[in-house]
Amino acid sequence: MQFLVLHLVLAISLAATATGQNISSQTTLENRDRFPCKDWMQYVDVAEAGFSAERLARAKTYWEHRDSSAFMAVSGGAVIASWGEVDRRFLCHSVRKSLLSALYGVYGEKIDLELTLGELGIDDEPALTQEEKQARIVDLLSARSGIYHEAAAASGEMIANRPARGSQPPGSFWWYNNWDFNAAGTVFEQLTGERIFEAFGKSIATPIGMQDYQVSDVYYHYEPAKSVHPGYMFRMSTRDLARFGLLFARGGKWQGRQIIPAAWVEESTRAHSAVDLGDNYGTGYGYMWWIEGTRGFTARGTGGHILAVYPALDLVMVIRADTYHGKSVPTRAAMKLFDMVAKAAMGRPAAVPHLVPVVPVERLSASFSSLTDTQLARYPGEFTMESGRKASVAIADGALILEYGTGTFRLWPVSETRFIAEDSENLVEFEFGADGRADQVWTEPLCYLEATDAVQRGDLAAATTWVRHAVEKFPESARAHFTLARILDGTGHPAEALTQVRKALELDPDLNGAAALRLQLQIGRYGWVIGMGILSLFSFLVYWYLRRRQAQTNL
Repeated sequence: MQFLVLHLVLAISLAATATGQNISSQTTLENRDRFPCKDWMQYVDVAEAGFSAERLARAKTYWEHRDSSAFMAVSGGAVIASWGEVDRRFLCHSVRKSLLSALYGVYGEKIDLELTLGELGIDDEPALTQEEKQARIVDLLSARSGIYHEAAAASGEMIANRPARGSQPPGSFWWYNNWDFNAAGTVFEQLTGERIFEAFGKSIATPIGMQDYQVSDVYYHYEPAKSVHPGYMFRMSTRDLARFGLLFARGGKWQGRQIIPAAWVEESTRAHSAVDLGDNYGTGYGYMWWIEGTRGFTARGTGGHILAVYPALDLVMVIRADTYHGKSVPTRAAMKLFDMVAKAAMGRPAAVPHLVPVVPVERLSASFSSLTDTQLARYPGEFTMESGRKASVAIADGALILEYGTGTFRLWPVSETRFIAEDSENLVEFEFGADGRADQVWTEPLCYLEATDAVQRGDLAAATTWVRHAVEKFPESARAHFTLARILDGTGHPAEALTQVRKALELDPDLNGAAALRLQLQIGRYGWVIGMGILSLFSFLVYWYLRRRQAQTNL
């Protein structure tokens, strides 16, 4: 009923809008009944969706000049824009929190949001105080627990700005807090008896026909030195996130079936706390959703992973970045793109538009040949790293599968020793023993994970060695050279750091942060020359000034 009233109001306001002015999309009831089936459908002519092709072209040009890998926009249940690698599964980062929020809606009958952590027996190491244990489940979902304990997967900014423990009582203060979100995952699994990723697969991904979601793609991120509650890390394609967004735009209903209770959709996506973090972060925070005033709501992850749902405009948008390799899209740029697409809505959509399937994206699989069963048999095994971390290689569906604690990745062969991992597109290198079987596996992420463990042990020499391994094994990787430059700079080797960062920029002139590090190192290296030059110039000016005054005095 609220949707119908809202659209009547929109219709009246649009009728009064002067010709030539930007107007919002008016969506017919038929369009609101449209959903993708096995594949997404797209408009042959976006004008039939009520959008300006010229304005969308300008939006695409803007997107092409950002560091984004994929973008998708849906209106009337069909695609108006599909740019880049929309089928590639990227890390979701903090978008994961909105995915968990949806599960709380699905399993609402098993969960009493008023239960406290004390009643649930939820604790941590170091232990929670009695006051902290009074936080309720609803406080976790709304980031109002007042528990400022260390947390897994917390960013440097989160750590630096974290309030002191005990500074705020539960339920009284909003602060974006990974401890709350991670503990909410623990609570969900305890109360439902199901693991997050399997529950999401059977209750949401499968019913709405996600094309790329696999339980094997996701993983738990543990940092036991900080907290017993892990992060729950999703990997998901742009087109699947768009399905999830459309589910919320339709009030939790999909093709006549209520997947998520409509009341939960409304409750979780309204502001429970005011947020004042600037124009790019909306006006409030719901149950692990960012609220964008009256326009709608967003799910956000670091690096430029954002799902925007604008129900009043019947518009869903998703932007992604290749954060596997350090790419990112600033929030300001992403929100500007969303605004450009929203302002491309110019007229009433057609009741029966012409739709065609979105053309499938072929990336890696078409580029590589498969291995014979005899060849495949040389690779499987479990490989133990210095820290004790294990990487395993197995055979599934005629291909090699690599798993090392951050999900599983199918491997595409480049040569007998070198492969490319699906989705992350990281290079994977095998070494073989005298028996002809693989006895070691190398990837850049594995080297960095080992380096991180070494840093946490206080062994900077070992950390540097692991990053050097990454450079030696993958010399064509700009990220490897840049990472080595950073650790060399931090350990007092600026000259070698400058060499490495220059190599990184040769390989990738646009590598995020590399140019700034080069400038910093160059200033440090040649700072004394610049200083001497400034001093000489100053001395000359003083000398010239005194000579001039003396000459004027002699007149």
